[in-house]
Amino acid sequence: MGSIDDLIRDLRNFDRRKEVTNRLSRELRKPVPAVRKLIRKRALAVLPEGGGFGEWVSKLSVTARVKLQGRAAGVKLVGRRKGYPDKDPKVDLRRIDQGRAAAPSWGHRTAASWHFQTVTPGFFSEPSTEVEQWRTAADVALDDALEVIRRG
Repeated sequence: MGSIDDLIRDLRNFDRRKEVTNRLSRELRKPVPAVRKLIRKRALAVLPEGGGFGEWVSKLSVTARVKLQGRAAGVKLVGRRKGYPDKDPKVDLRRIDQGRAAAPSWGHRTAASWHFQTVTPGFFSEPSTEVEQWRTAADVALDDALEVIRRG
């Protein structure tokens, strides 16, 4: 089993680099649909149902960013929800994942009448790290890419 550091070092001088990186990225993105389902299921299970908040959050989009250069090489999951985070506080998924959700004060609907309430943290981060498919996909993809490079 190889490491990502070995792969990055070997890719520098490989003439078919683009082919290997495309294949590697494709393999590393394979678990995303399963992770997306787990995140949505977890959001429905732990976030408040009142006002449809849990359902609203569960309709987020989840994509994977694969970076194969530098010290920060790896896969990063990104969750997004339509809206404007600077104008609409309920769109801040990172804060919701940390356990703080914005809610309008009862009976008030102005921009200044929002408050924060505590919710169960980890609706996004916990399911994304629990999936064993990430490790398996990464191991297979790295071994496959290193084998292609070594064969030339």
